[in-house]
Amino acid sequence: MSNDRVKSIFAGNFDRQSAIEAAVELYGVNATTAVAHCALEAYVDRRKADHEFWFRIFAHLKGVPLSDSKH
Repeated sequence: MSNDRVKSIFAGNFDRQSAIEAAVELYGVNATTAVAHCALEAYVDRRKADHEFWFRIFAHLKGVPLSDSKH
């Protein structure tokens, strides 16, 4: 399957803050690990938008500032 035909599951359908709150509520102290697994799965499945969505949530939970720049 070509990369441009893989459908995003989460990106565009959920806002980051709701996903962060849900991860913390569901997984507590393991929320960061759970979100990392989501990002990794999206990366392996070549769901680029989902990978970026989950990676940004992971970075937020780890306290890593990210720029919105694509550079």
